[in-house]
Amino acid sequence: MYSAEDKNQFFLAVDSLKKYRRAELKDDQGKELIELLYTDLLPDDQILKSCLSNNTTFLIGRKGTGKSTIFLRLQKEYRKKGNVLSCYIDTKTVFESSQAEYISHDYLDEAIPSKYLNKYVLEKNFIQSVLRSLIEEVSKKTTSTMEKLKKILGLSAASTVLERVKLLQNSIENNDHLKMIEMPTLRKKNTHKKVSQESVNEREFSHANKFSGSVKLSELDFGVDAEEGFNRGDKLSSKNNLDLEEEFSDIFLKVFQVKNFIDEIKDILSILNIKSLVVLLDDFSEIPDESMRVFVDVLLAPLNNWSDEFIKFKVAAYPNRVYFGKIDQGKIDKIYLDFYDLYSTRVNKSVMEEKSVDFTKRLIEKRINHFTSKPIEHFFDTKKDSIDDYYELIFQISMNIPRIIGYILYYCYESKIAYNSPITKAALEDAAEKYYDFTIEPFFHNTTYSLKSIDEKISILQLKELMDIFIAEMKEIQKKIRIGELTSVLYEPFRHNPFASHFYFNPLHEQFIRTLELNFFISKYNEMSSKDGGKQSVYCLNYGLCKKNSLKWGYPKGTEYRKYLVSRPFDFDSLIEMFLKKSKSLSCINPACHRSFPFEELEFLKFTKMRCPDCQSPVKEISTADSLRSELERIDNAKLLPEIEIGIMHEMHKTEKPMKAKEIAEELDCSYQLIGKRAKKLDETLGLVARQGESAQRVYSLTNKAKQDYFPDND
Repeated sequence: MYSAEDKNQFFLAVDSLKKYRRAELKDDQGKELIELLYTDLLPDDQILKSCLSNNTTFLIGRKGTGKSTIFLRLQKEYRKKGNVLSCYIDTKTVFESSQAEYISHDYLDEAIPSKYLNKYVLEKNFIQSVLRSLIEEVSKKTTSTMEKLKKILGLSAASTVLERVKLLQNSIENNDHLKMIEMPTLRKKNTHKKVSQESVNEREFSHANKFSGSVKLSELDFGVDAEEGFNRGDKLSSKNNLDLEEEFSDIFLKVFQVKNFIDEIKDILSILNIKSLVVLLDDFSEIPDESMRVFVDVLLAPLNNWSDEFIKFKVAAYPNRVYFGKIDQGKIDKIYLDFYDLYSTRVNKSVMEEKSVDFTKRLIEKRINHFTSKPIEHFFDTKKDSIDDYYELIFQISMNIPRIIGYILYYCYESKIAYNSPITKAALEDAAEKYYDFTIEPFFHNTTYSLKSIDEKISILQLKELMDIFIAEMKEIQKKIRIGELTSVLYEPFRHNPFASHFYFNPLHEQFIRTLELNFFISKYNEMSSKDGGKQSVYCLNYGLCKKNSLKWGYPKGTEYRKYLVSRPFDFDSLIEMFLKKSKSLSCINPACHRSFPFEELEFLKFTKMRCPDCQSPVKEISTADSLRSELERIDNAKLLPEIEIGIMHEMHKTEKPMKAKEIAEELDCSYQLIGKRAKKLDETLGLVARQGESAQRVYSLTNKAKQDYFPDND
C-alpha cells in the first residue's frame, strides 16, 4: 500500500516532531526549515509575536511543549534585524560542563570553610561559563563585522574594538585577575560579618552547647556554621542554604563586577550599531534550585534591571520551577504553553479543547504536507473514523505536547505504516500505552537509583502510592457505574462503558501533586464549580495510563452532561487529604519546640513565610514513610548514580539496541558531548556500559552487570 518513499517521508515528518532540544530542522541541502514548519500554538502566530516584544519573557511549559522550537523561530526573526544581537545559552549544558570542569583554587582554602568550598567553586564556575558564552557571541559578531568596521572606523579603531572584546573575555576567564578582586572581597566580608540575633537564637537551639570564647571568622562566612561545630545542624539546612546562596550572590556580584560588565558590553555593541541584546536561556529549570537562585541574583536580575532596556531575556522554564528573585514581575511577560494555562485565559472554557485540537491539526498537517506528497488521509484509516476524529484522539493522548505527538506517530509508523497498513484509533491507543511504559512510568524507577536524598526520594515515591490510589478509585467508580450502584442519570447512557479518567479536588491541594503533573502522569484540564458551588480543579489521568488499566478516557459531550466531570464520585479531595495525613507532616524544626501543624494550616504558614508562631523557627514538610525509607536504605550506595547517568542506561535499556551518543542526547535533552563523557565513566569506572567503535561511529549498550543491577525485572 505504501511505497518506500511514502514510508521514508512519513518517518521524516514524525521524526522532526519528536526531536528534543534545538534539533535543527533542515532539508537535504542544509536549508533551514524553521520558518516553513513552525506552528504556533495560537492562530496568527500570537505566541511568537508576544515573544518578540521588548520585554523580558518567561516561556513556561512542561517538557516537549515547544519552547526550544519557539527559540529557534525567534532567532530567525532576530537575525533579520541588523541592530539586534541574540545569544542562545543552553543553561543545562553550560551548568553540566561547568561542574565537570572543576578547578580547585588553593588560595580559597583559608577564606572559605572546607565544607562549602566545593559548592562555592562550582557556582563560581557556572557564572563564569555563562558570562563566557555571552562574550563569545559578542566576539563572533565583532569578528564577522570587522571588514565593515575597518571601512567605517578605520583599521586602528576597529582593532581597538576587537581588543576591548578580548580584554573583557580575559577579565572573565583569567582566574588571577578574578583573584585580585575575590580575596579582598572575602576578607572584607570576614571582617564586617555580623551575626543577627535570629541566627544566634537558631544556633542556641541547634547546638547542645553554645559557642565559647571568640568565634572563628570562617564560622561566620556565608551565614552558616563551620563543619566542626555544626554536625547536628541538618534540620536548619534550608535556612542555611538560603543564607549561603545570598552570600555567594553578594560575592559573585563584586567578583565579576557585573555592573561594569554590562556597561562594557553596551559600549562595544553600540559601536557595532547593536541597539539591543536578547539572551535566550533554554532549559533554565533543569539546573538545581540553589544554582538557579544564585544565577538569577548574580546575573539574570542585574543584567535585566541595570541595563536600561538594553539587555532582555527570553527564558524557557517549567511550571512551578521558576525563581524570579529581584526581577520586577510587573515588567516581564509570562507565556504559558500547557493546555489549560494557555487557553483558559484566552478563550471561553467551553471551546478550549476545540481550539487545542485545531493546533494539533495545523501541526500535523504542516509536517505531513511538507515532507510527503500525499494528503494526511493517506496515512490514516478513515473508513470508520474521520480525520477530525483522529486529531481529537491525538490531542487527548498528548494534551497538545508536540514532542509526545511525534512519539505517538513514530510508534504508529513502526506498527502500521512500516507494514503497509494505515493508522487506526487502536494503533494510536497502543502507542499511547507504549509511550507511557517507555517514557513516563520509569520516572519512579530512575528516582530510586538516583543520588537524590532519601527524603527527596520518599516524597517522590509516595506520589507513586498516590497514583495507585487514584487508579484503584477510578476502577472502583467504573465498576459501581456498571453494576448500577451509582445511579445518577448522568451515567445511564454510558453505563456499559463509563468514562473514568477525570477527577477534581480543592485547588489548595495542587501544590502536592505538581511533580506528577510535571512528569505527565496527570494534566490539569479545567476549573469548574461543584454542586456545592465551590471552585474545583479538574485533572485528567494520562491517556496511556488509562489504556494500561482499562479505564475509558474522556467525558460525555453535550450540555446535559456538563456536570459529569464534577459529579460526586470523582471528588478526590478526601483521597488526597487522607494520603497527606498518612504520608506527610508539617513540623517545626526546632528540637526544643517541635510543634506539629495540620495541613489545613499550610496556607497560614505560607503567609508567615513557613515560620513557627511559637519560636519563629522554620516549619518543614516532612515525609513519613518507614517502609519506603527502609527499602531505600537497603540499596547499595555504590549503585546510586546522577540522574543523567541513570537516564543514559534507561534509554539503552528501552531501545534494546546499541545507540550513538547523539541518539541518547536527543532523548535526554542534553549535548552528545556530555553523553560521551558520562558513558566513558559508566564503562571504564563502573562496568555498566559497553562502548564499541571509534569517534563518531561509536555506539553504546548496557552490560549484563547493568541489566542485573538496575533492570532485573525486565530480563
